[in-house]
Amino acid sequence: RNLSYLVIAGLLTAAVYGCVKKPDKSQVVAEINNFSLTVDDFKNELSLSLSGATKDQVLQDAIIKELLLQEAQKNSLNMNRRFMKEIENYWKQALIKRLIFIKGEEFLASVKVGDDEVRAQYDFIARENDGKVKPYEQMSGPIKDELRIRKAQALLEQWVSKLKANARIKKYDQVLDSIQVEKAIDQDGGINEQ
Repeated sequence: RNLSYLVIAGLLTAAVYGCVKKPDKSQVVAEINNFSLTVDDFKNELSLSLSGATKDQVLQDAIIKELLLQEAQKNSLNMNRRFMKEIENYWKQALIKRLIFIKGEEFLASVKVGDDEVRAQYDFIARENDGKVKPYEQMSGPIKDELRIRKAQALLEQWVSKLKANARIKKYDQVLDSIQVEKAIDQDGGINEQ
């Protein structure tokens, strides 16, 4: 609940900041009602667009997206409780994904794989395939990479297990058992879990 209020406060701050500081006209690609699409905004849209799309196509898509966003805000959909929950869930998922990526890279950088491990894995693959494999010189690099990834994944799983082991977690099975989940499509087109 506190997170929802933080998200709302952040969105309102961004809206107020956007209203107070007007971009330099030389940095505005288009104006859509009271919104200025800046060069940075447009570059971001370009980076998200399908390859092969022209600048004009990306601009037209950005204009339509902004018009739809303005219409949603005019209808107060941005204050809808379900919308706020979706934002909160997205924020959580994005933050977790970022943390796992960072820790994964950290573990990957720390992992070492010896030549003896690579040779043992190559021999195992060769036995499994009745000796019908590419020469060791061709396979050693990919095998080493795969072993590094496996070791990094194992370290990541151990790290998560350690986080869980060191946390104070108390489950209330009676409450959990009493919850009945029924999924239904609501009027807004979202899944309503009751």
